[in-house]
Amino acid sequence: MQYVSASSSGEAVELLTRAGGRGVIMAGGTDLMVEFKEGKICPECFIDVTKAADMAGISADGERLVIGGAATLTQIARSPLVKRYFPSLAQGCGCVGSLQIRNSATLAGNVVSAQPAGDGAMALAPLDPVFTVCSAGGEAELTMGEMYAGFAKSRVDHSRQLVKRISIPLPQKGEAAAFYRLELRKSLSLPMLNCAAMVHCEGKTVTWARIAMAPVGVGPVRAAAAEAYLKGRELTEAVMARAGELALENANPRSNPLRGSREYRLEALPVIIRRTLEACRAQLS
Repeated sequence: MQYVSASSSGEAVELLTRAGGRGVIMAGGTDLMVEFKEGKICPECFIDVTKAADMAGISADGERLVIGGAATLTQIARSPLVKRYFPSLAQGCGCVGSLQIRNSATLAGNVVSAQPAGDGAMALAPLDPVFTVCSAGGEAELTMGEMYAGFAKSRVDHSRQLVKRISIPLPQKGEAAAFYRLELRKSLSLPMLNCAAMVHCEGKTVTWARIAMAPVGVGPVRAAAAEAYLKGRELTEAVMARAGELALENANPRSNPLRGSREYRLEALPVIIRRTLEACRAQLS
């Protein structure tokens, strides 16, 4: 087995190509090494991108926030830029695992692992992110929905591809985003449910809304019925409560012996949808 540290995304792709599908990209490695120890993957080469210069850091160019594919969850949660533009994303990234895990794990990895309730991925979902994915064939841009191939399955093949960066349009006047998490305890616990939303209002009227929720399907699931209902309405208590109820039309949670039954989740989901929308309204008031 071989370990190689790549200095750039281009070098990492070149190393993947040479490995011919027998190498894997490693950033935080918090999920990757678990799979390796369990025998789920048996790569011949680990290609570390934590020192890839073009995959590091967090910046803003006036139109978008750019997060490097190797940026850790701790870096994102503590970033003044992220806190300024997207405090909900800083909050979501700060909820993942323990501090030790967040110091290694990346937001790109939280999405590529494709777990249905990743807090970082959930907080990111309604922000309209674009993922720049590199391979031997060049670069491609994928939306959040295009990153998921199924339950715990990503469209990004880490033996042939990598996420170079994540780009998020900067918020405009009248926009607000929020993240909400329902958990058994405050740390080292996967969420029973989580939700994130972003809304745009002209005056008090919603012009569009994006609501993501989990774990109620494959990856962050959009509450399409609730989003359509909110358009053209004010965020009153009755409207937000109704949006929570309509979110159930797009939710299909499963029972989990540790994190709640299907029935409990269906009861609780409208409440956390409403509370997330309330947080958005509070920012706009």
